Amino acid sequence: MELEALQQKLIDFFVEMQDYRQFFKRKLYADTFKECYEKHRGLVADIAEACEKADDQEKAVETLAGAIPDYAHGQIESVKSKNKKEGLQIDYNMTMVTFVIPVLDYAKNVYCSRVIDRMVERWNEPPVTMKISRSDFESLQSGFKSHPCYITTAVCASRNQGDNCYELNLLRDYRDHYLSSTEEGERIVEEYYNVAPTIVNRINRQEDAARIYDDIYSSYLRRCIELIQADEMEECREVYASMVEDLEKKYLFS
Repeated sequence: MELEALQQKLIDFFVEMQDYRQFFKRKLYADTFKECYEKHRGLVADIAEACEKADDQEKAVETLAGAIPDYAHGQIESVKSKNKKEGLQIDYNMTMVTFVIPVLDYAKNVYCSRVIDRMVERWNEPPVTMKISRSDFESLQSGFKSHPCYITTAVCASRNQGDNCYELNLLRDYRDHYLSSTEEGERIVEEYYNVAPTIVNRINRQEDAARIYDDIYSSYLRRCIELIQADEMEECREVYASMVEDLEKKYLFS
């Protein structure tokens, strides 16, 4: 297949994957991802074959790697509103790290791997301000199988506090008996379960993970604990929801 035709197929693939973001949830991701891969495994094979047979393999890799980033950058630059531009970047980053890159990577082909590495580099160039890193299905899926109180557990472990420490038990009780008793609270908990595993996996890869967890504790969890102790449950819900939203923006799609 001609490289120009493959470039368009990659762009079409990226556009289609926008609709798949909604399936990045604990109960839906694995089955949806595998169905998606089967649907697009021909594209993966075409990329590998085009690079392998190219007279100039580096040029082929560069050409294919730039297709999606160039398209996405153009879309981002066309948006004038700063808030809308940021929202589009978040949506695009989520699409890239949850479906586009993992699907292209799933066959573990050496040529696709080279395309992905260069694609990530191209993606992270301006006008993008929220960078991504390489992702894979296995790591994302394993995150969903982690401890059910992901972020709080990781924070307490980093602070050398046990699984049954006072803070963890207090926050679990709040989650199970207050948050889960309302429709809005249940939505927050479900969102937490969907994003927290990947957030923890990404933080754990950082050299300064301990500092990051300390910041989470001081910025969110300590305040939540103080509010629960003061019986200010709704105020705690607002802090809890802010934590999920802020960490999602900072770590989930990067």
